[in-house]
Amino acid sequence: MNRIWILCLVATACSALEGEQKTNVNDIIKTQKIRQLNQAEVMVEAEKFGKKIDKVIDENFRSGKITCADALKNQSAVLDSMNLAMEGQIVLGFADSNFMTKQERDLYEAYLYNAENGIVSQSSIQMMDDKYALFTAPYPARDAVYTDCLPDSTAVGMWSMIIPIKTVINQLD
Repeated sequence: MNRIWILCLVATACSALEGEQKTNVNDIIKTQKIRQLNQAEVMVEAEKFGKKIDKVIDENFRSGKITCADALKNQSAVLDSMNLAMEGQIVLGFADSNFMTKQERDLYEAYLYNAENGIVSQSSIQMMDDKYALFTAPYPARDAVYTDCLPDSTAVGMWSMIIPIKTVINQLD
């Protein structure tokens, strides 16, 4: 008989807890905006995010908060804090060997080809996989701010940003 009462108490306690958990989940759902994005929307938002980060980097570079030497050695406090904030990776490079992924190296080669042939390059966004986007932005050797960065034989440099898709989605309004 005692076993039956204990079993009834446990069953009652579990069902009461389940209802409380459902209420908490419903409250969370009401306070959170749930959005479903398709691949194209993710790409558009990742590109906007990349351009925003590129603008911040450029402003910090032009103001002297990021130096070429520190950026090339990955020793910039500003870039480190940006990497941590977006949980991604920002790299400045002037040779394909400065980049870790094949996509980055291929894009650098394309920017270099364009620069050598007088073709103006624009920033680029590509999906690396379902978790990361790659945003790249070329900078020409003729830009006075970057002149000291580039070796004499290099026509172009590139900022590469590996951006987690979750960061892009989390920053949406």
